[in-house]
Amino acid sequence: MASVKHHWQAIGASVRGASHIRAERPNQDALRWWPRRGDGSTLILAVADGHGGDRYTRSHIGAGIAVRTAVQVLSRDLLNLYAEDPAEPDLSQIKAMCEEWLPKVLVRRWQERVQRHLHRYPLRPNEQAHWIAAATSLSKPDHGLRAYGATLIALLLTPRFHLYLQLGDGDMLTIGADGRVSRPPLAADERLLGNDTTSLCMSDAWRSVRLYFQPMVAPPPLLILLATDGYANSFVDGDAFEQVGADLLDAIHREGHQAIKEQLPSWLAHTSASGSGDDITVALAIGREKS
Repeated sequence: MASVKHHWQAIGASVRGASHIRAERPNQDALRWWPRRGDGSTLILAVADGHGGDRYTRSHIGAGIAVRTAVQVLSRDLLNLYAEDPAEPDLSQIKAMCEEWLPKVLVRRWQERVQRHLHRYPLRPNEQAHWIAAATSLSKPDHGLRAYGATLIALLLTPRFHLYLQLGDGDMLTIGADGRVSRPPLAADERLLGNDTTSLCMSDAWRSVRLYFQPMVAPPPLLILLATDGYANSFVDGDAFEQVGADLLDAIHREGHQAIKEQLPSWLAHTSASGSGDDITVALAIGREKS
């Protein structure tokens, strides 16, 4: 199988939602990518969305832990296996590792890090009161984890394979050279209805991780977009949201990625103010052929 020679450039922005500004609540989203500088043939992106609300008082912290954990697990563990033989990797072994090992390790490490934070900073009486009001037993083992509840979307791009990962709501779009917009074929989750979502704080959260492993046998997309649900919820329907992917690729071609990087925060703030009012986080992987 011939390698697809592609370089990736990451840009992104996270803005506090208009409704959160009015309520004086923090941005519940988080964003991270690796490597942090330069462009290359390998890239990891991660975005997370804390649940917010009275019961999830530390979800902005949980979101930050989520993106750091995703980047570390993918870069230090999964890529180590790939790096053993990047020219002829055993894709079946890597795919099996992604499906069988990755969800459990990712969720476990997030929960371990949350537990360490909780041990250092126990729930305050007012935080515990929210769970009492919700008739939630404080003796439940994961009641502390739930204060940090968050969703997660992550992407790993290598010359030999792409990996798309999602737990909870949010969106991923891929845009080809012809401007065609599509979504990774992740398994459907019927629990994602309205504001309901699966979460890293669930005791069996690893079962809700959805993955798509894609060997690179065709030219990769020119743009991949990851976004928290506040972005899509700001559009009238799914078609209008998907059109923004093609529009972004066109703008990058016309103005360059640096110009889009500078304008992205103001675009997202305007979208939140005129749309969902929620926090919005967008990460973009911009591809170009390697010269």
